[in-house]
Amino acid sequence: MMNRNARIILGALTGAVGLVAMIRLVSGAFSGGVSALAWAFILLAMLPWVGYVAWRASRSPLSGRSAAAVLAFGLVGLLSVWLFTIGPVLALLCSLAAFVVIWVRDWPPRRSRSEERFVRIEELALEDSDPRG
Repeated sequence: MMNRNARIILGALTGAVGLVAMIRLVSGAFSGGVSALAWAFILLAMLPWVGYVAWRASRSPLSGRSAAAVLAFGLVGLLSVWLFTIGPVLALLCSLAAFVVIWVRDWPPRRSRSEERFVRIEELALEDSDPRG
């Protein structure tokens, strides 16, 4: 398991890929540059996302393989956002995929099946009528 600071950095990278992708996506829509209103909406939407992904990653018990997958998605997203026309969309997908890896690793562990067993009502009635008590 990685240390907490490394997980926070991976989470922040994942969120930053989404932020950069969103900026590139919106900046391509305006010929004169991004307006102040567009900047406000981007930052209002994406800065909490960066914080949430970093927080979620800090809680997640990422293994070496999971961390490598998150890092790979982040690097592919950062490269694609600058190299391809459809790069911002690919980078958003990479950011989402990296978040899914973080999120799935944060799920609670499964309970073993031996801990609980479904009981039929007939079995309960037999226990109540058992004279041994």
